[in-house]
Amino acid sequence: MVLYEFIVIVMAAVSLFILRKFDKKIFRNFLIVFIGILLLQYFTQALWLTVGLAKWSYLYQGVNWVITLGRATMVIVSMAIVNLALPKFSERVRFGLYFIPILIFGLIGEAISSSRGTIQYHPQLLEAFSGIKIIGSVPIEAIYYIPFFMLLAVSFARYWQIIFDQNKKVKKVKGGSKR
Repeated sequence: MVLYEFIVIVMAAVSLFILRKFDKKIFRNFLIVFIGILLLQYFTQALWLTVGLAKWSYLYQGVNWVITLGRATMVIVSMAIVNLALPKFSERVRFGLYFIPILIFGLIGEAISSSRGTIQYHPQLLEAFSGIKIIGSVPIEAIYYIPFFMLLAVSFARYWQIIFDQNKKVKKVKGGSKR
């Protein structure tokens, strides 16, 4: 099972190395996305189980940093694709477009992880699902829950990226700040 963890770590490292050539803030932005997804996984861990991964990859109960790393890579790569391909589009339009590659990569990742049993859905959650599968054992409900959960992570990331970028533009002057 260590092969799965190794592949995710290498894919994240290679993605960040490539994206660093296009975005000097990629490591900062990746850390923000990672923290957002880690928080999301912590608060939603009752919905699914992550099993069969190396013990060293678990941070707390079902919260696994390798899964977090994979999801954070998916989000940061998706955001980079949209930002690099459509730089003249408004921030609002690009924000909405982020979810197209996120959904595609998310479905692929979910199919791989669920087919090998790494990610399993809580039995009560499975009862609420329609039972329709789209890719392997991925429920059709993934079409809305992947973008919905990643909306929280992307919103968290964009909020903090904007805050950090604005802080660098603010100059301190006597009696307050000047932009």
